Amino acid sequence: MNALVIGAGMAGLSAAWHLQAAGITTTVLEARDRIGGRVWTNRDFADIPVEFGAELIHGRGAEVNTWDWIRKLGLRTWHWNKLDDSMIRTETGDWLTMGEARAQSPELDATRSWELGDVPEPCDDEDLGSYLQRIGFSPAQMRYVQRSFANAEGDDMRYLNAKAHAQAMPPPDASGGPRGVDDEDYSDHRILDGYDSYYTQLAAELDIHLHCAVSQINWAGGVQAQAVSGAVYAADVAVIALPLAVLQAARVRFAPLLPAVKNEALAGLQMGPVLKLVYLFDAPILDRKIGAIYSAGSPPMWWSPSLGRPGGAVVWTAFATGDYARELLQLGEAAALEKSLATLREEIGQPDLQARKSRWVAWNHDEFALGGYSVCLPGHYAARDKLAQPTPPLYWAGEASAPHRMAATVHGAYHTGKRAAQEIIREARA
Repeated sequence: MNALVIGAGMAGLSAAWHLQAAGITTTVLEARDRIGGRVWTNRDFADIPVEFGAELIHGRGAEVNTWDWIRKLGLRTWHWNKLDDSMIRTETGDWLTMGEARAQSPELDATRSWELGDVPEPCDDEDLGSYLQRIGFSPAQMRYVQRSFANAEGDDMRYLNAKAHAQAMPPPDASGGPRGVDDEDYSDHRILDGYDSYYTQLAAELDIHLHCAVSQINWAGGVQAQAVSGAVYAADVAVIALPLAVLQAARVRFAPLLPAVKNEALAGLQMGPVLKLVYLFDAPILDRKIGAIYSAGSPPMWWSPSLGRPGGAVVWTAFATGDYARELLQLGEAAALEKSLATLREEIGQPDLQARKSRWVAWNHDEFALGGYSVCLPGHYAARDKLAQPTPPLYWAGEASAPHRMAATVHGAYHTGKRAAQEIIREARA
């Protein structure tokens, strides 16, 4: 048996690595001039690796497979201690560490610990905002959720399936108490050596064809993938590891047409707009112990990959999704960068702050992504499972097909690639 993998993002690289490890000859077709997909480490912007795509490892649990490779490769990591090294502009206008703000405001604390008490379960057809209002969240709490949790989830609350996205909230700890998004085992970590130190090693022994955009896949009696160049690649099976929005835009034609279950899946998911605005400053703009800002303005989230690193120049990245991103995208790059810098100046009280250079990374403008990462729409709780369902000789991978609790993450994408490979391996050995 031999296989094609369409897409060299994390899901595709994972699928190819596991297939090849099982002795299945595998060829990866990638439209870009690089591997990694929406994981993209830039080494030209600053003297440290800067992540233009996925930036963080979300948690340390057993499902977070990224740690297996970090240990294997000996990569260095940094824990984002949000309680102590993150500043937040509160609803009352105070400028506090996250720990101080949570101690001061039970309303804010509930949106971080997700200790909601005895409340009804969300329904499949309920969006997150409607659910939180139903269980009694105040307007202030709704604003906290939108600018932190929902912004991180990838879109506005009206687009988030409450039942699905409740799985992204921290589970209880072993004692039954709340875990909280700032708990080290659940919260975020950064690969100091850059995400590319991971994905380039994953790809090191793979047969990858760059600049190879696929326009059509024929899957009657094996698989034939036709590239835009006219080249045709044939195999017994294929893993489709393309971003959700690329599938939704029908950038790749399938013959015969995909079964109804795939159309149902694509109708139930959405790629929200994700925008990063990256700035390089000649000197630290805040105490070097401060690594993040939760702003009351737009963009609502800022962090610094320079935290804890020696040297003078520092990088700060703003992160906006949903309506925050939609509004900034309408301005165009130059105006969006200036507006966002104005927000930062106001938050830290430095009206004359200037950046040495800046850049936006607008993922929905990227022709090979067309969006940031997937969200599950109200009424479509089963959409991810439907997208993941094998349709031999086609098998499906990508963060959009991960279980809800792992979707929109690097480790979720890796998981789906491994899952698709295992489905093929089982078939080959049957």
